[in-house]
Amino acid sequence: MTIDLSTQLKGVLPPVITPLTPERRLDPASAESVYRFMLKQGVHGIFLFGTSGEGPLLCDADRHQATEIAVDIIDGRVPLLVGVIAPGTEQIIEQAKVAKAQGADAIVVCPPFYYPAGQQDMLVHYRTIRETVDIPIFAYDIPVMTKVKIEMETLMTLGKEGTIIGVKDSSGDAVSFHRLVANKPKGMKLFTGAEMLVHAVVLAGADGTVPGLANVAPELFVQLYEAAAANNHQEAVRFQEAIVRLFEVFVCPDGTIKVGYVIGAMKTALRLRGVIEHDTLFHPFPACTPELIARTKGIMEEVGCL
Repeated sequence: MTIDLSTQLKGVLPPVITPLTPERRLDPASAESVYRFMLKQGVHGIFLFGTSGEGPLLCDADRHQATEIAVDIIDGRVPLLVGVIAPGTEQIIEQAKVAKAQGADAIVVCPPFYYPAGQQDMLVHYRTIRETVDIPIFAYDIPVMTKVKIEMETLMTLGKEGTIIGVKDSSGDAVSFHRLVANKPKGMKLFTGAEMLVHAVVLAGADGTVPGLANVAPELFVQLYEAAAANNHQEAVRFQEAIVRLFEVFVCPDGTIKVGYVIGAMKTALRLRGVIEHDTLFHPFPACTPELIARTKGIMEEVGCL
């Protein structure tokens, strides 16, 4: 089956976790189970190897195997986006070539990092990748991890010229994202990673969401998106309120949000739902504690997704 990104790239695209064995290698059986579970819950696409998927920590062999499994399971039913997260342009080009050869429908690319990059550097970065590898590109704006922000003007330029087809916005800058939605070039796809803003941005004209919390309850996000897209505000608000409560699984007991705790909660939730066998995380993230497991279970039961 051939994916038409112009019409099919919308809705809920979970940035799925990467299930690991206790030895911290890919668990192929659990990976297959995750992809089947997401499709069963009605998601509109799948995003591999983002922050939630511990993408930068995976070895090449596990990336290749997980992609191969996802391509086989999805079988062209929904778009498959593959994250290529590396500090340099040439590294991303090599990963992009592999993703394209394996059957990815698009790649999700962060800006260059480690060495400080300006906006002109970002233009060169994305243009060079697009000129070298014939695969659609999403810009991944996540300054909390890369320490650089892709400015709205840069995204607009890249979108107008066709270098990128869309943006996965995890910037935390709601004002900038709403401005981008209001002024987006024709055909450019805009997705928010902010779980709390899905209702608002879809109503404003965004194409969908790539929420880490969808690892915990993808069905809630599908229901929210479909209600918002149908202008059923009452239902959309109801699902958004449930998601706001469910978001508490990501909040540490001390009130902070730490990336290892967040990914641990995602994996714990999927293990509790019988989707994966282990909730192993890469070092240096701490192991899932009994307290985290109990807290996650309690909130999921309260919301009704367990």
